[in-house]
Amino acid sequence: MKRIRVLVLVLSAVFLWGSLPSVSAVDEPHATFSGGEWLTPAPCTADGAAMVDLDMYIPAGFTWHSRYWTESPTQGPQYYEYSWSQAFDYVGLYTGYIMPVPQDGRGLWNVEILDLNGAQVSSTSVEVNCVTGAIFPTYGDVYGVHEPAADKRVMGNVLVDTPVYSEPSPTAALKPVLKAGQTWFIVGQVTGTDGELWYKVFVGSANTAYVPASTMAPQGAVPGAK
Repeated sequence: MKRIRVLVLVLSAVFLWGSLPSVSAVDEPHATFSGGEWLTPAPCTADGAAMVDLDMYIPAGFTWHSRYWTESPTQGPQYYEYSWSQAFDYVGLYTGYIMPVPQDGRGLWNVEILDLNGAQVSSTSVEVNCVTGAIFPTYGDVYGVHEPAADKRVMGNVLVDTPVYSEPSPTAALKPVLKAGQTWFIVGQVTGTDGELWYKVFVGSANTAYVPASTMAPQGAVPGAK
């Protein structure tokens, strides 16, 4: 799996992308969230910067369209957009450097893949939030490639379809959904704002999401459980 580092030219925070190498094709076309981390302290003490990993497959001739925009109560919105027509099949882990992220707001990155006729075949959006320090998908599938250590995880069976949550609160649902019958790593448990038990679920890199404990059955002891 190749790892592509994508540079951002920060003159007026212009979003630029590097060229992609030729590799063999597998799977269906996709750009899927795989993790992210901050390059600056978070929660932010100034405008921030982060990197976000996407697991990608783009067939030759397909186009990928990138949009990045910011939301802040004190700064004017910024918007950057770029389209790239892929000359060769590309499969690999793609890292996008996301900046600026406003100190008192968030940045939102959307990547969609268009087929030869211009029809959308994949779309993923990621939020990078300076206020909370969170990096998480707001739309599209979640997919983790950097597994937590064996002593910090337990496999869990998904009992019913459930959205993932950005925090242990019934009001914090995101669009990605864990499906009944799937298995995901549980990396901890907390008491939610509703007073109920919630599991922390690994969704890529250092990121966790939350689900109600009633929706999953751990196959062993949950890390940190007392």
